Amino acid sequence: MKKLFAVLMLMALFVAPMSMAATTETETVQEESQGLMLNGFWDNWYISLDGGISLFFSPEDGDLSNFTNRIAPNVALNFGKWWTPIFGTRIGLDYMGANGATSSVDAFGYQDGASYNNLFIQKHQGLRPHIDGMVDLVNLFGGYSKTRVYSLVIYGGFGYGYGWGSDFAAGKWGTEIRGGLINSFHVSDAVDVNIELKASQYDSGLSQETGDCLNNFMASAAVGIAYKFNQRGWEAPVIPVVVPVVPKYSDAEGDALVARLQEANNRIKDLESELAATNQRMAKAIDEACKDQAPAFTIYYDINQSSINACNKKVVKAMADAIKADPNTKYVVTGYADKETGTDAFNAKLREARAQSLYKALVKYGVNPDQLSTATDTKPLNKFNYVLDRAATIKAVR
Repeated sequence: MKKLFAVLMLMALFVAPMSMAATTETETVQEESQGLMLNGFWDNWYISLDGGISLFFSPEDGDLSNFTNRIAPNVALNFGKWWTPIFGTRIGLDYMGANGATSSVDAFGYQDGASYNNLFIQKHQGLRPHIDGMVDLVNLFGGYSKTRVYSLVIYGGFGYGYGWGSDFAAGKWGTEIRGGLINSFHVSDAVDVNIELKASQYDSGLSQETGDCLNNFMASAAVGIAYKFNQRGWEAPVIPVVVPVVPKYSDAEGDALVARLQEANNRIKDLESELAATNQRMAKAIDEACKDQAPAFTIYYDINQSSINACNKKVVKAMADAIKADPNTKYVVTGYADKETGTDAFNAKLREARAQSLYKALVKYGVNPDQLSTATDTKPLNKFNYVLDRAATIKAVR
């Protein structure tokens, strides 16, 4: 057996390098790639609500000494979708307030009776639907990551809406060119907190002031929250990548290993044949030695116990049925105990108790007591393991 084990180990050492040498020079493996990730149409939608402040720029607004007089509120509701981790679009509706100053009584939002430094206070507001295209710069340059907690999004778009001053009916329709940055903090899979900075340029008819490149320009800052629907992340596609494999052995070395492996296989076959012949001889010898001693039936007990457990009771019942089917045969029930534990006096009582417990169990299951007798035996029941001497047997009386 030791020789067989050694040869098997030698074969295992040969097989591993041989399998490497036998491969081709390339292999195909699977590797996750950023690739182009496209989820379903109904995935990666979101809705956001933002609120903040706006600052209007027209030619004479800088003449207001109190900067806070130029601050006005803004609110935005957006509904958008990310088509890939990098590109997205959104549509929305903005409410924008604007405060400034003008020297023209014809200026949009002119406030009659309100003045400062010979300038008239200018206040107006507007509602403008818009559409934007968005680019996630962090995913663009850093690759998509499921665990990322921050994204920087740049966007640009246009809008068209209605603005009015003190008289809503006297308002004006106008276009808007817009762009900005969104600092997005991912507080959970479904929720983002956004800080948005935006710049908008309105058409010249809004304030009716001229002569300045910042005419009708609006800057704003807002804080908001976004909720994402359905599938919120992205699963990277898996693509095959061919990786070169350098052979470990030359052809000559491989041939030598094959020859050694064949020799080891032949030796294994010889050892297997020898082992099979030895097993046959041992089985024959055991049969010859035990043919007159083999019990018809054996029940095993726990150490120092004489009671039959629940599992063995089912076996005893089956044996009782077999004995009842042959009422002309008599049987002897013999109790055993191992000599490795307990005193001689204790073991003598234990043998008798085991024989009696099996006898009573058979009678309980309907066996005729006249078919049974009891005995004890001090000789080992099993020559190889004394634990198997904790038993009681049933043998037909020949």
